[in-house]
Amino acid sequence: MIKPISNVTLKPLPPDKNGNIFSHIEIDGIHHNISVSDAFLEAAFSYQDKYILIFVTLEGGCFEELLHIYLLDLYRDKVLDYAIIGNLYSFTYGDVSSIQIKADNTIFFKFITADGWLLTLFKQPAKTFPISFKTLFVVQRPFSFKRYFSITANKTTHLQR
Repeated sequence: MIKPISNVTLKPLPPDKNGNIFSHIEIDGIHHNISVSDAFLEAAFSYQDKYILIFVTLEGGCFEELLHIYLLDLYRDKVLDYAIIGNLYSFTYGDVSSIQIKADNTIFFKFITADGWLLTLFKQPAKTFPISFKTLFVVQRPFSFKRYFSITANKTTHLQR
């Protein structure tokens, strides 16, 4: 079951030699040995009371080009799975909005697209082909034969008049 949580904070680190921003995760003020890209926490959720799902952008503004989504295992201090939505230096940008829990394992949110996205968490890691051709140029995922969540474009029906 997915539950929103408010006890997660990001502690920005100094920019690296290339100017990239990373942050450390703190939960209830306890430092975890996990670094994530960017510095603004858009939303945080608990899943099955053992995982943390976070949505992170660079500045939290309305002109964001990338949204990083991380699924964290705090017991093992590691990122289990992640996705990046958007493209750097593109002409598509926006803000993260309309985040809603739709089911025990599904979150709806809007970023860049008008119809939004559906993120579905799996109870167990799913075996998968390492590349998704449906969202190849918008959603970037690590090369892996297993996924802990999927991201799909939300399909809404538009009535023609």
